[in-house]
Amino acid sequence: MLAFWTLSMLLTTACGDVYDYSAYDPTRDDFRPGTFPDDFIWSTATASYQIEGAWEADGKGESIWDRFSHTPGKVDRGDTGDVACDSYNKYREDVQLMKAMGLKYYRFSLSWPRIFPDGTVAGGVNQAGVDYYNNVIDELLANGITPMVTLYHWDLPQALQDRYGGWVNESMVQIYNDYASFAFRSFGDRVKLWLTFNEARVFCYNGYLYGSHAPGIQDQSLLSSYLCGHTILKAHAKAWHTYSTLYRASQGGKVGITVSMNWGEPQDPSLPADVAAADYYMQVSNSQFAHPIYVNGDYPPDFKVLVQKFRQAFPDINVPDFSEEEKASIRGSSDFFGLNHYTSSIVGHRDTPAGEGPLDNINITTPQEWRRAASDWLYAVPWGMRRVLNYIKEKFGDPEVYITENGWSDGDVTPPVMEDTGRICYYMTYIDEVLKAIYEDGVKVKSYTAWSFMDNFEWARGYTERFGLHYVDFTDPNRPRTPKESAGFYKDIIANNGFPEGAEVTRMVQDMWRQCRGGWKSTNVVRVVVPLIFCVVISTVHCAAHNHGEYNPVRDAFLPGSFPDGFIWSTATSAYQIEGGWNADGKGESIWDRFSHTPGKVDRGDTGDVACDSYNKYREDVQLMKAMGLKYYRFSLSWPRIFPDGTVAGGVNQAGVDYYNNVIDELLANGITPMVTLYHWDLPQALQDRYGGWVNESMVQIYNDYASFAFRSFGDRVKLWLTFNDAKILCNDGYFNGQHAPGIRDPSTLSSYLCGHTILKAHAKAWHTYNTFYRASQGGKVGITVSLDWAEPQDPSLPADVAAADYYMQVSNSQFAHPIYVNGDYPPDFKVLVQKLRQALPDKNVPDFSDEEKALIRGSSDFFGLNHYTSCIVGHRDTPAGKGPLDNINITRSPEWRRAASDWLYAVPWGMRRVLNYIKETFGDPEVYITENGWSDGDVTPPVMEDADRICYYMTYIDEVLKAINYDKVNVRAYTAWSIMDNMEWEDGYTQRFGMHHVNFADPNRFRTPKQSAKFYRDIIANNGYPEGAEVTKMVREMWGKCWNGSVVIDEL
Repeated sequence: MLAFWTLSMLLTTACGDVYDYSAYDPTRDDFRPGTFPDDFIWSTATASYQIEGAWEADGKGESIWDRFSHTPGKVDRGDTGDVACDSYNKYREDVQLMKAMGLKYYRFSLSWPRIFPDGTVAGGVNQAGVDYYNNVIDELLANGITPMVTLYHWDLPQALQDRYGGWVNESMVQIYNDYASFAFRSFGDRVKLWLTFNEARVFCYNGYLYGSHAPGIQDQSLLSSYLCGHTILKAHAKAWHTYSTLYRASQGGKVGITVSMNWGEPQDPSLPADVAAADYYMQVSNSQFAHPIYVNGDYPPDFKVLVQKFRQAFPDINVPDFSEEEKASIRGSSDFFGLNHYTSSIVGHRDTPAGEGPLDNINITTPQEWRRAASDWLYAVPWGMRRVLNYIKEKFGDPEVYITENGWSDGDVTPPVMEDTGRICYYMTYIDEVLKAIYEDGVKVKSYTAWSFMDNFEWARGYTERFGLHYVDFTDPNRPRTPKESAGFYKDIIANNGFPEGAEVTRMVQDMWRQCRGGWKSTNVVRVVVPLIFCVVISTVHCAAHNHGEYNPVRDAFLPGSFPDGFIWSTATSAYQIEGGWNADGKGESIWDRFSHTPGKVDRGDTGDVACDSYNKYREDVQLMKAMGLKYYRFSLSWPRIFPDGTVAGGVNQAGVDYYNNVIDELLANGITPMVTLYHWDLPQALQDRYGGWVNESMVQIYNDYASFAFRSFGDRVKLWLTFNDAKILCNDGYFNGQHAPGIRDPSTLSSYLCGHTILKAHAKAWHTYNTFYRASQGGKVGITVSLDWAEPQDPSLPADVAAADYYMQVSNSQFAHPIYVNGDYPPDFKVLVQKLRQALPDKNVPDFSDEEKALIRGSSDFFGLNHYTSCIVGHRDTPAGKGPLDNINITRSPEWRRAASDWLYAVPWGMRRVLNYIKETFGDPEVYITENGWSDGDVTPPVMEDADRICYYMTYIDEVLKAINYDKVNVRAYTAWSIMDNMEWEDGYTQRFGMHHVNFADPNRFRTPKQSAKFYRDIIANNGYPEGAEVTKMVREMWGKCWNGSVVIDEL
């Protein structure tokens, strides 16, 4: 019981709410897309009596189901299987339907009395029956469909029931073995997957205890049902050994048995009595056949107690145990575990038994909220499938599992249920639980079989219940078959081998999921501010409301999968940070040359004079990229390297143009597409001196001349352009606090405002220049890169905190995005700040955009370039801390968040997904190119080469991008890792290292050495993400939890 308790606690803790089993639990029940293993088997199933008909044709003998159904009152409406689906005559048509579905496997059963009319070899074979099955098998194989054959699916020859009493008689062991051996010998050259018995528990209980199935024996003493099962276990084992001894070597097949197994969930997993009750249920009701075969050759402990009680109650009756020889024969007598699973129940203890039956000492219930099929015993409990598969793994030696039946019934109604959404929901949710069991739990599931291929004779229910993927009209003598919607759905699953990212079937599942799982009801939400949507919607789904530093398995769980075909994987650098050659070959001075040469401006007095020396080593850099499998590379042009004084009139530096032509050509020659940034902060110093830099509107035309030259010179090969990188930072740090070049400190915020205002106009003018003069001939795209952190409301349920976060997103993050992607003007809260600035400086020109300028700016980008690194928590302040634009809100970070060497950079992966959704919702669902994302280590000795923190950062942030694409339908087209190598990190010099390659700045040769992260990113690129089965995916799974709690070590790489 300890093992069951452990399994129950682990699964329940991981998979859902402990007590309210009817509630949708996102952790347990959320959709997990992905593909099944390459050799996974997709099948459907039928059984001979249920579909064949021809009950007495061509020499077939009577079966117990022929006799039973012909007895009045035994089957609903007096239905029989005399004709059924008439597959005896229509098997070729059935095979064509299977082929149309893309099926590669089909499970069916042999009718024993069709082969041996009296059940025995001595009684003679019916060659017509043998021929029929040969024809079925050959027809399947001719159409590329592999047969999976069940030897016994409940239709015993009536002669054996009459002569021996059926399965209560041990003589049946040898008789069955003779039949099985004949089948192996006759069909085993083509049949490689055999099942000895289907669901012995069901046919022994219903056939020999309750009498509701053939042969209709009612024996409340339980003796007959016990003897039935006892005989079947020995018959199964004997047949398995017969195959192993006589046929396996020449035929190479596998033989198993199908076990029916429901899941019994403890009513209260924390209550030992309920856990014990559920364990008892699993032993007595579900393990009577599995335990002997897969454990020790004998019954499970609680079942043995029942047998002993039974023996004491009937001392004059022979209640056999297995001999040691029989145990040895039974133990291990299966090559795989055949599982029929349909439903689950809740099991609790009883203080007082309800009766004397084997299950009367426990309480078995089903929540009324569980969706019920037409069959009164069948409830949709998808998570029960995963529980059962884990139970099999843990209890029965981790066998290969072949799911041999799983399905849903509708009623026989008029008009018929052809748009069978209930069945589709059942399949999609149960199949997804199988996927979880395979990849999350390591269960070795090899096949999934949908019951059933078509409507058929449903035993005692006749034709009143329909399980089929195809509708059969039983009122028409021709028994026409018509595909239901579920047939098309299952066809799509087979074609895609599951739910791969980007597939239509996956998108359909994502659209239907909540309705299928009985999830959230739609409500009309008044959208006051955008963050309210993301906090009320996304936070509810993906995170705990207030503890923003805690790992939340719903929000933060790993989502494997592949990115869309054509997804761009890139790395990035910028000119000043890597090139060096600061005054080589006619290059002009930049503002960063001047700034870094000014003592006290950059840590340790570092400069970019040499940097990574990429001016001379670009070919080596390209080879590093090629070794990583990169197909894209983002870099920037140095404006003063092309125009030393910044102007066309001042003359072009041809050496600079040649350098960039060489870089571009080298990239393309190695299969790498250039993505070029026109301005990454290194303004020609001459323009700063002459015009004051970006505060001067004259810069609009000067920049446009430079941009136009670049388009004209390089646009035949460059198809992705970024006008500006991160204007928010260059304006705030360069013109407000003076920490960046050109080092202007203007606490009034006027200079930083004018900087941004000018840049927006310069960007728009350049975009229109490209659109007018170059787009038609060059066919490229022009965008801008915007730096966007995420602001999470401190309390998403508190409107004041939500408003504070929205204010932060407008003022700190949307100054550039809102004009370009919304309406050509600043966001409302930012406009309030501008008005306050105007009031504070009445003698200064604080310009607005004219209507003409708004029209030029609005829509002036072909995509959204996003730099995203980190997030913060934002709450309201009752009293502002000062007069700054953000002093009226409270900005914090969770102490649990992992911090990089950069004091502003915290790892908050879920912030990436939030930002991407914000962009989608706020800025018109544009194409998003993530143009920077990365992590810094310190400049330490020895250097950080086994950079586990960077790997953790990349793996978790990239997975959030995958979630945003696949779950939220954000149109993300590219991911760019910052950076390809360590470089000059602006005012921090070389004290912080963002690179995937270590650069030795102490060595004049600037040697580059790959860090572990370079190899990790290479593997992501090679696999286009985290596809199931890939080594990189396995590694991520192993590291995931430790990455989140900060305990990962490089040994795990």
